[in-house]
Amino acid sequence: MRMGTKRLAALAVSAALCGSAFAAMTDGTYTGEGKGRNGTITVEVTVKAGKLDAVKVVKHTETVGISDAAVADFPKAIVAAQSTAVDAVAGATMTSEGIRAAVAQAIQKAGGDPAQFATAVVKKKAAKKLVKENADIVVVGAGGSGISAAVKAETLGANVILIEKMPVIGGATALNAGTLIATGSKYQREVMKETKDSPELAYKDIFTVGKNRNDPTLVKMVTERVGGVVDWLIYDMKVPYGPAATQYPDHSANRQLGVTGRSVNYLNLMREKFLGMGGKLMLQTRAQELIRDDAGKVVGVRATDKDGNTVELSSKAVILASGGYGAVKSMLPKEMSNYVFYGLDSETGDGYKMATDIGAGTINLDLVKMYPQGVETVPGHGLAATASSTDTMKKSGAIYVNKLGQRYVDENAALGVLTDMTVAQPDHIAYIVMDAKAWKEYVRKSLEDKLVPNEETLMTWTKIVNNGRPVMAVSDNLADAAKTMGVDPEGLAKTVAHWNDMVKAGKDTDFNRKITGGLGEGPYYIVEQKVRYQTTLGGLKADADLRILDKAGKPIPGLYGAGCVVGGANGADSLTAMMNSWAIVSGVVSAESAVKSIK
Repeated sequence: MRMGTKRLAALAVSAALCGSAFAAMTDGTYTGEGKGRNGTITVEVTVKAGKLDAVKVVKHTETVGISDAAVADFPKAIVAAQSTAVDAVAGATMTSEGIRAAVAQAIQKAGGDPAQFATAVVKKKAAKKLVKENADIVVVGAGGSGISAAVKAETLGANVILIEKMPVIGGATALNAGTLIATGSKYQREVMKETKDSPELAYKDIFTVGKNRNDPTLVKMVTERVGGVVDWLIYDMKVPYGPAATQYPDHSANRQLGVTGRSVNYLNLMREKFLGMGGKLMLQTRAQELIRDDAGKVVGVRATDKDGNTVELSSKAVILASGGYGAVKSMLPKEMSNYVFYGLDSETGDGYKMATDIGAGTINLDLVKMYPQGVETVPGHGLAATASSTDTMKKSGAIYVNKLGQRYVDENAALGVLTDMTVAQPDHIAYIVMDAKAWKEYVRKSLEDKLVPNEETLMTWTKIVNNGRPVMAVSDNLADAAKTMGVDPEGLAKTVAHWNDMVKAGKDTDFNRKITGGLGEGPYYIVEQKVRYQTTLGGLKADADLRILDKAGKPIPGLYGAGCVVGGANGADSLTAMMNSWAIVSGVVSAESAVKSIK
């Protein structure tokens, strides 16, 4: 077939442009910067013979676990294509875009035209294939619940295939600190020396925070089973748990655990255990639909891999551990538009959609997990600074105020209370006001919790502007800092004077906060505190064995669920550490139930 004259001419012009762009670059190594999810990404671009020879990310503050694939693979893809117009890494879009922008800046420094390197590369389409695999159990989603289910099932002798649509494991779990409740465990009794806790007490705490919207069947199950799961993880799996670094006040007993290295370490340890037992992990494999036999039993999953091939996985049982739908705005209550999202773009409700397509029942679809103390470092996306704010309040005289400069809550109240009270303030926003002493605590905890790599990164918040206001202001003059943030300076001055008077008197007569100091000398730091959300609290209806139920309340044969795809366990809000506790415990219980059903 002959190519038209116009097409040949266009290709000749394109080739000439690309050639001139490459020729214009001077050999050497150049740096560039771009905006990622959490801050600035710095790259080094090496040019040889006028072409991109190497691209390397040399500095970033992106989330470990979530950004790993983008940091490692996206630069290689740019070099291979000699183009910045390559596909972003799934699940790390903002990191990919930051690297893309940084490379473009480096190209410009080298004397090239970034636009000429932004030409999309046309890939030759390979013929699609049908890939078939089989296992005893297929687990969909390799986050906290999925990896826990996969490991447990393997230890019980099942042959397991674990699929994950992202290029890395972790899901939303990779964003959290890795806390867990220890209720009923040997570890709690012997190491934490807590003897007054009980499933009944934990049940009561969970319902209180959940505003009585919880599914009692699931809460009873998780409070009765979590102790055994904790001991299995600590003593059998050798996962390094200990008392959590930050103890939150919404628990009636000493039960909060934390894993060394946060959830990223937990995920990596469990992945190695899964692979070491012979489990099969299939990354970049996205589940599309559930396969059923003529009797209606779920007998597998149909998925698509990164090359567009259809993957048919046959099994005796399927565990959906595919997460929530926090990234799909159309599925969320309208009021969520008032708050900032700090989750992952991959939270698209795939498992929920597949299960409801075959008649699964649902619960609490109007509920979304919200937290206070978010900092909008990227438009529409909030950084989770809860531990930093919480520890600062416990160890200093910092206060929370609204736009009027008024205190509105006991600063050490439970997170659910802080969330509700922030929502009730003008424009749904609050501010933490700190003196020099309090700022030191905020920095210390931010670094310990790996919120940021250094204090310099925190100071860049003064340059991040949303809706005309920065996310942080610093000044030797408190009134000036207040004006910069849009807080009434006179109202704040009165509040601080009143607060310091109460501190001197030794009693907070407004909100009965425990006195830990007043506000003293500057510089003064004011940081926004926005309501943030990530995971959804509603989802599929399940029983105590984590069997997914249909709309009539009957189990769908062969189908189990774990984690955020299942709704009801955490009601309208979750007790601190319960989102992660639910993920892990439900993963373990669903695996035990699935294995039992196939033997």
